[in-house]
Amino acid sequence: MNLIFGSIFLFILIIPGLAFRYSYLHGTYTKQSFKISAVDEIFWAILPALIFQLAGILVIEHLTPYEIKLQLIYQIITESDTINFELIHSSLLYFLFYLFTMIGAAVVLGLSVRYYVRKFRLDLKYSPLRVNNEWYYLFSGEILDLEKPGESKNIDLIQVDVLMQTGEGPLVYSGTLKDYFLSRENGLDRIYLSQVYRRKMQDDLTPNQPNVGYLERYLDARYYSMPGDLFVITYDKILNINITYHVWSNILEDEVNANEQHTE
Repeated sequence: MNLIFGSIFLFILIIPGLAFRYSYLHGTYTKQSFKISAVDEIFWAILPALIFQLAGILVIEHLTPYEIKLQLIYQIITESDTINFELIHSSLLYFLFYLFTMIGAAVVLGLSVRYYVRKFRLDLKYSPLRVNNEWYYLFSGEILDLEKPGESKNIDLIQVDVLMQTGEGPLVYSGTLKDYFLSRENGLDRIYLSQVYRRKMQDDLTPNQPNVGYLERYLDARYYSMPGDLFVITYDKILNINITYHVWSNILEDEVNANEQHTE
């Protein structure tokens, strides 16, 4: 019985670390909060949990008339037969108040840290601050900021070209990225595209053929417009992905040049 009680109590002490980690990782920024392995999550939550618990002890012992019974905590964790359950019972409400206060502080701190990390792009400067989601940096264009800070702010449209193997052979689906979702293992699960056109892979342009541009693919006989508002592609069907970051001024310039070549 003491073994179970000690394990549960140890897990309770780690909860503030889990709350901090969850609040930092949760949101549109990551698309995925926790990995599939609970052991991994607990391992990475131990350090922040230890910091929170040490900070809590210092605050209580220096700013309040209460005292933390470290000996009792040690007895509970080590499953000692001399545990004073009467003391535990009399301190239960105070402990619950302390626990929920710590969890609330952990959540607020996690959200605050994430806010300032994203505001100042610290995750781009320091890799340990990056979440386990390479797809965010690719599909937001922030991967460009690794070499030229602020470059992603100029992006107006993200074009995604997906190569898929079908019964008709290799097909290229080209569209505007609308959204994406990750799998439980933090891999890409599916992507949502709009304004999708498809063509056969073998129908590539020859060196002398003009490219009509992304916005005027309907003028290119190689492309077929896919009906519908959103086109969903699952990752297990994808052979390759090409991502193009467009700026409106460059798109319009390319369209003008393509039209001039087309009319010549």
